[in-house]
Amino acid sequence: MTHYNKGANAERELLHTLYLAGMAVCRAAGSGKGKDTIPTPDAIALMQGKIYAFECKAWKADNLHISHTQMNDLEKWCNLAGAELVIAWKIPRQGWRFMKKEDFHVNEKSYALNKEKAFQVGKKIEHFSVKPLTFNTEKQA
Repeated sequence: MTHYNKGANAERELLHTLYLAGMAVCRAAGSGKGKDTIPTPDAIALMQGKIYAFECKAWKADNLHISHTQMNDLEKWCNLAGAELVIAWKIPRQGWRFMKKEDFHVNEKSYALNKEKAFQVGKKIEHFSVKPLTFNTEKQA
């Protein structure tokens, strides 16, 4: 699986997860691609008047790094939109963790976070959920 496909699949999984948690969701296709693109988050979710901008990372390494440029671009977008920035890290076989920019350590090259800290400070999806959606699978008469 190519790096792009892995990321795109994780983004779609995140959208489904957020939707089932009761959020209205939208994926920003092509986010982060190319030098001439407008910086946007990977996914936007709304719930009861609250706007969340999600940057999705599917990373199996023990450390997650986000460049200063990417983090600053995301923060600018969030300021324009009045959204809360959330970094969503899909850790293989351990699920999603949701962090804020402030949870990351700032170093010379990037914002960094290790798995251990992600599990300490990161939230689970239930943090965002008001009421999980249920679907009626019976056919309408």
